[in-house]
Amino acid sequence: MAPFPLAVRLACRLVPTALLLWAGVAKAIDPQGSILSVNAYDVLPEAAVRAVAALLPWVEIVLGTLLILGLFVRFAGVATAVLTSIFIAGMAQAKARGLPIDCGCFGAGGAGDGVTWWDILRDLPIILAGVYLAIRPHGPWQLDNRFHRTEDLDVHDREVDEARAPARSR
Repeated sequence: MAPFPLAVRLACRLVPTALLLWAGVAKAIDPQGSILSVNAYDVLPEAAVRAVAALLPWVEIVLGTLLILGLFVRFAGVATAVLTSIFIAGMAQAKARGLPIDCGCFGAGGAGDGVTWWDILRDLPIILAGVYLAIRPHGPWQLDNRFHRTEDLDVHDREVDEARAPARSR
């Protein structure tokens, strides 16, 4: 499987980064709006609503920061895909129940005209980007390269390939 072109690979890191940081910061500066947004989905008990509303912005900010820096890219990719899947499930159940709320993605307090198909579909590429980064975490312009030198990986791959190659007969 050939790797994606560099621009696509960077987009798989930068687009989720921008969305996660924007959403996280918006929720962090408006904690009451974040509580109202989480509560509007009407799936969690009151104590859990407050805990999720308090933690979610910081989870998003940490994931966005890891992605922009290129640290723990595999973990950040998996976490981004899982978190986005949870968001989609929440929006889908809200749409199915006809709740008059917005997606709550960027705070806003939860009141709205209802979750739209666009709200749900726009998050699918974020899942795909997270999965791609989980499968192929190594790339240029990331701090992980300081810890996992690509030359070392190439040498290891060659050694494994040589070990797997059938012995030549003489």
